[in-house]
Amino acid sequence: MKLNMLKILGLMGVGAMGLGLATAPAMADTAAMVKEKCAACHGMNGQSKNGKVPNIAGFSVAALTDMLNEYKEDERIGDKFKPEGGTETNMNAIVKDMSEADIKAYAAYFASQKFVANKGKADVAMVEKGAKLHERKCEKCHSDGGTNPEDDASLLAGQHREYLTRAFEKLSNGDQPMPRKMKKKFKKLSDDDKKALIEYFVAGGGAK
Repeated sequence: MKLNMLKILGLMGVGAMGLGLATAPAMADTAAMVKEKCAACHGMNGQSKNGKVPNIAGFSVAALTDMLNEYKEDERIGDKFKPEGGTETNMNAIVKDMSEADIKAYAAYFASQKFVANKGKADVAMVEKGAKLHERKCEKCHSDGGTNPEDDASLLAGQHREYLTRAFEKLSNGDQPMPRKMKKKFKKLSDDDKKALIEYFVAGGGAK
């Protein structure tokens, strides 16, 4: 999902936070916010330990800003989730009262975390099929096998199987927004194609 970076930067302003570059005091303040709002599900470093929750470490500022705003405007609907020892909620409720400055801060924080593509167990034959499908259908926007944050799109490589399966289901049902070009290609995927792509990403995608 390529975004117009000039538009994003224009919305975010030209200060350090607008460019995704937070000062040390600002980052410390944001870390406290992250501990309160995000860590129970995504962890302080953006690497989720729960299969239902995506890893968001290393996503670009633009991609994270776009996703948070989609949740805020109810264009993207999050599943209900109850972290261990916590209260059931979803992303829409969490983001609803966030200010534009809050969204910039959270985006900059998680963009600064190190992206790590987990390499899970997967069906070898399906991984090979998924790799070929990705090259033809997905690589243009999710380059380097779904590992490149400069695409300003979701980092798909190494995500949890349970999360990916649910995400593909929501895309198939029209419950999650996607760009027009992606929608056109996604509609042509068979169920087996989707399973193969999931296996490819679970195995780590293009991660070395």
